[in-house]
Amino acid sequence: MKYKIRQATADDVLPALNLALRVFTEFEAPAYEHGAVAKFKSDCIENDEYIENYKSGKRLMFIAVDDEKIVGIVNERGNGRISMMFVNGEYHRQGIATALMKRIVYELKLQGIDKITLQSSTYGVPFYNAFGFKSTGAERQADFFTVIPMEYTSN
Repeated sequence: MKYKIRQATADDVLPALNLALRVFTEFEAPAYEHGAVAKFKSDCIENDEYIENYKSGKRLMFIAVDDEKIVGIVNERGNGRISMMFVNGEYHRQGIATALMKRIVYELKLQGIDKITLQSSTYGVPFYNAFGFKSTGAERQADFFTVIPMEYTSN
């Protein structure tokens, strides 16, 4: 399979966020409390300010595209904090998440950001550990979500 990693355009933002919602609902939401999907939607998918930050290019978003289909997304909320990383289930274990993470790490490094942080779901921890992220605190509840704070320092 041939896929391309590129910065999202304004037209890509909503389809990419819809992919994130589908993947979240399928792979992560079953482990969370009732209400997690609604909270995810209100915080990100239906949040006009959040969306505009990516449409305007104020915040970084990269997508993986197979032909014309968006199959993966990674974005950051500012100051090197990863907001979300999702890959369509049909494309898992094909190197897409790694390629997306490498790209955003590279772009953040160009901006002078060497320390990248995120709040991982329990589902994402194995990927982030393999990439080189380290846990910086205990697993905790945040709203409807169980999160593990992690960070990565690029060389």
